[in-house]
Amino acid sequence: MSVVDGAAQESNRNRRWREPAAVYRLYDADGVLLYIGSAYEPDVRCKEHEKQPWWPDVARRTEEWHPNRGTAYVQELKAIAAEGSKYNLMGTPGYRTPDTPAIRRRKELASERQRLITESDRIAYETCRAQREAGASHEEARRAGGLASIEFLADTGLFVDAVKRRRERLELHGY
Repeated sequence: MSVVDGAAQESNRNRRWREPAAVYRLYDADGVLLYIGSAYEPDVRCKEHEKQPWWPDVARRTEEWHPNRGTAYVQELKAIAAEGSKYNLMGTPGYRTPDTPAIRRRKELASERQRLITESDRIAYETCRAQREAGASHEEARRAGGLASIEFLADTGLFVDAVKRRRERLELHGY
């Protein structure tokens, strides 16, 4: 993975961080709490859990929605620590982030990721401002800024998923 690729993927994650997210809890048929997680799309995330050996025990899921990923993540960690779910490791006493090549690479790329995030936001802002000065409506200018930001990320060739989601959001919401 190139520096730009890793940074581009992180850019999308940081932008999504501000979107609503849920803390979900998975229970067995007897009401035993099996797992606590957080996700923007709990249905999609739970599909990933289907690979876990404990998944056949899941009988019920609850969701608690929060205004953004940061809030959901904090609530997830608090719930894991307080509620004693059977299969969570993260957030429990003694848990340490694994030392894997992917995590080391992510840490190494942190400053480059931030630079690309900042550049993408600057491009969106400058494009929006220029469009407004040229007489475009607020919505037209905002859309043009969003498109410019998306194209910046698309030009790297490394933001396939992030670009797809941003284009979908642009179609739905205009930004």
